[in-house]
Amino acid sequence: MIEKAIKALVGWKGYMLAAGVGALVLVTAGAAVAWYGHSQRAAGRAECQEAQRVAGLEEFKEEAERLTGLSQAFADTAKKLATAKPQVIERYTREIVQTPLPVGCVRDPGRVRATNAGIDAANAARQLVPAVPSNPSR
Repeated sequence: MIEKAIKALVGWKGYMLAAGVGALVLVTAGAAVAWYGHSQRAAGRAECQEAQRVAGLEEFKEEAERLTGLSQAFADTAKKLATAKPQVIERYTREIVQTPLPVGCVRDPGRVRATNAGIDAANAARQLVPAVPSNPSR
């Protein structure tokens, strides 16, 4: 039986069978290489997208921390301004009311600045919204 199969493959039929098997091996190897390349490309793309997501999250985290710092600074400034209002009034009372000038005496520049600062602070505290100048051309 084996002898009969060998005799059948002798000649051009054997070469055709070898060529067919060789072509099948080449096609299979090519398909395997193409599949491997495709899977590696997909894995690389997924890795790249993940790296971009992580970078975006890191950027968001940095921006959130920056905004938290700014809001804390704003809250500290607002607290300082809230506590500064009584200090301006106390300073005005201490420098102007409690230590009046003698008759015929002129106020020095420091007292004038203190008076003006007290007036400005009182006006600013009284106004809820800053005044907007009206423009008749509009």
